[in-house]
Amino acid sequence: MRYLFHLFVLLALLSAGCDSTPDTPGFSESLSIRSGSPAPVLNEILFDPLQDSNDGLLDQPDFIEIYNPGITPVDLTGWSIADRPNPVSGNVNRYYFAPSGGNNLLGAGQYGVIAPEQSGIVSSSRLTTFYTYLQFSTDAQIFLVRNHNTFSLNNDGDCVRLLDRNGAVVDSANYTPHWHNPANKATKRISIEKFNPLQLSDSSLSWSSSTDRTFGGTPGKVNSVYVPPTRSEEVFNLSPNPFSPDGDGRNDYLSVSISLPAGSYQIAASVYDTTGKAVRRLAAGLPSGAVTRLVWNGHDDSGRPVPAGVYRVTMSAAGYSGSRYSDARTVVLAR
Repeated sequence: MRYLFHLFVLLALLSAGCDSTPDTPGFSESLSIRSGSPAPVLNEILFDPLQDSNDGLLDQPDFIEIYNPGITPVDLTGWSIADRPNPVSGNVNRYYFAPSGGNNLLGAGQYGVIAPEQSGIVSSSRLTTFYTYLQFSTDAQIFLVRNHNTFSLNNDGDCVRLLDRNGAVVDSANYTPHWHNPANKATKRISIEKFNPLQLSDSSLSWSSSTDRTFGGTPGKVNSVYVPPTRSEEVFNLSPNPFSPDGDGRNDYLSVSISLPAGSYQIAASVYDTTGKAVRRLAAGLPSGAVTRLVWNGHDDSGRPVPAGVYRVTMSAAGYSGSRYSDARTVVLAR
């Protein structure tokens, strides 16, 4: 009888946002907007943080970021995060992050960052210590789950569910490690981010690895792989052109912009002189989201300034859906 009860609980919870639905082939950059009044959505998850008491480095807390896409604040009092039910016992880890008596309003267009912390004190938390910019952020509302050091999110895949005060599933993501960009040889300390908050959360096509090289994630601010709903950018653009890396503070750097359909890519980009000789490699197999910004300072691979003249910048991108992109532009370097 107890086994049947646990099975019933498990089936009920799986039907409430933890089912594993295969992604349909193909991808459209048009967003899947949630029906009805916009509610907070999952937007970023760090399930495999860097935590080693012997490495002499700051511990990185695991976290879950949500986003309010609506035009009015949402009161999150009594809301919680839950993971996938245990397949044997049916037990669920549930974390209440917005208890009564606190400031639990998530403003319109605001990010909510949920992290475990024994003390529950924001100013001295691992979250604000590791992600230093959060100490001064006005775009983020931080929610700490007291008396916990970690969330029980499995590195080999789990389900993250956002529950309202009544326990109803507001949003869910049934992630696996394969939601990371395959170009990353190691993904510890790297979060998974949505290309746009309004895309379906429970689809691998909506997520990829953070490309933030400083922190490995972007809790409390725009995702590093963010793609606007509509874009008019060219696939490949160089600006300013001409540029003059003479140290006067004006047009000293060339911005190399690559704008592709939402997805996970490997990027290569190089600079060639008029003889066809490669003078600078800007990227070689760089794991990337849809939007990438590279910078050239007018130096070659040895760090020496190159002469004034005309140079050709090439780009190639390989997507893991099988897509391929390549382009080339010329730029004038003036000194």
